Amino acid sequence: MNSPSSSAEEAPDLVCQLDNVQGMVDALTTVRWKRQQDAVMELSEHGVVLIVEETGCLQAKVYLQRELFTRYEYNGQGRPRFGVSLGLFVDCLNTFSVPGQSSILEIRYPGPDMQLLLKSVDSLDACIYAEIRTRIPDTVSWDYNFEPAGSTPLTFTVKSAALKEAIDDLEWPGSSIQINLQPVPPIVTFRGEGHGDLQIDLMYYVNTDLLVAFHCDRQVSYKYVLNMTFEHYIHRTTSSLLIVLVLTLMLLGTNTSSFELQLLTFQAA
Repeated sequence: MNSPSSSAEEAPDLVCQLDNVQGMVDALTTVRWKRQQDAVMELSEHGVVLIVEETGCLQAKVYLQRELFTRYEYNGQGRPRFGVSLGLFVDCLNTFSVPGQSSILEIRYPGPDMQLLLKSVDSLDACIYAEIRTRIPDTVSWDYNFEPAGSTPLTFTVKSAALKEAIDDLEWPGSSIQINLQPVPPIVTFRGEGHGDLQIDLMYYVNTDLLVAFHCDRQVSYKYVLNMTFEHYIHRTTSSLLIVLVLTLMLLGTNTSSFELQLLTFQAA
């Protein structure tokens, strides 16, 4: 007979159940911008975070809060991370998603060989079961911190629909974009160059339905060459989810800059 202590040691880090599999598929698809896409999953008592990165300059995160799950039991120590093929994970989730029908999916980690285990639990007559091999994440700086010590990151939160509309209006493909932030009055300015010049201003307190949050203590200006990866990322957002895009502008050096993309995902009402 196993003692209570040994049973606790054998408990998986996470056992959770989800009744909206298609919503999870939609959320993860927004950050799958190429066929062979690797990701890192991070588990905690607050939920699941999936992180993807492109060429060391673009990072996207999908947050799946524990409230999205019908069952969420977390027994891990700290915040365990593991690597997984995003394409394989999404394809497996699609197997459990039945159009027009609610299906309950159980996700468990780790399995006997550190697998990610998926199982349907809503039927007594049949069961779909899948195992996904995981890997130890590379020692890479998923969490960038390029700001000088003691400084506050410059961030603003804008709804993805508004950002997509700005991209369409500015005709950015193949050209550049300049992002300006100033604290007084609090405003974010997008300026497109290439096919003429066009400027879009989002004023905090005035456009609160579009510009959800704004944190800036000094005036800054960053210029980027927009590539197809970023455009594809924005255009993959779906109406079935409320997706808020957070752009964190980070100073890398004197003349270079980068930004971090984070997806905060919630079920639509």
